[in-house]
Amino acid sequence: MFAPFFFVSVAAYLRQPRFVASGLSASRIRLLPMLALSLILGGCGEAEPEHVATYPVETAVTFQGKPIPGAFVALHPKQPMPEVPTPRASVNIDGALIVTTFNGGDGAPAGEYIVTVEWYKPIKSGADVVPGPNVLPSKYASPKTSDLLITVSAESNKLPPIDL
Repeated sequence: MFAPFFFVSVAAYLRQPRFVASGLSASRIRLLPMLALSLILGGCGEAEPEHVATYPVETAVTFQGKPIPGAFVALHPKQPMPEVPTPRASVNIDGALIVTTFNGGDGAPAGEYIVTVEWYKPIKSGADVVPGPNVLPSKYASPKTSDLLITVSAESNKLPPIDL
């Protein structure tokens, strides 16, 4: 409620003869409150939270020695990391994966992780293609049962391939 009154008051004040006589045209005077409002509102957005440092992770995931394109991989930290999303990746056609935590391909924070992998091979259902059942052993689908462990260090991480 205060802001519109303030800007109208400023505009009225600047329309006084002494400002107009000083070379400020009426159109310029009308722009001043809008400029002030845009400057004030420009600083009202929420700041993006700070992210923990992430490090690139390079590895591949295969099943019985063959790539599993489209499989979903998640890295579950052994030590809880509050405010940090679960690092994840999708397996490429050649088996490689690029891990993402905050932004595409940024890697994962340093630490130890339990790796889960699920692969829902597409099947045809009528005229559509839909995800089928998970074709990997069920033990790899849960961090409680997966025996896949990796360590991400505070540098670029080229890890050995994971063969299921």
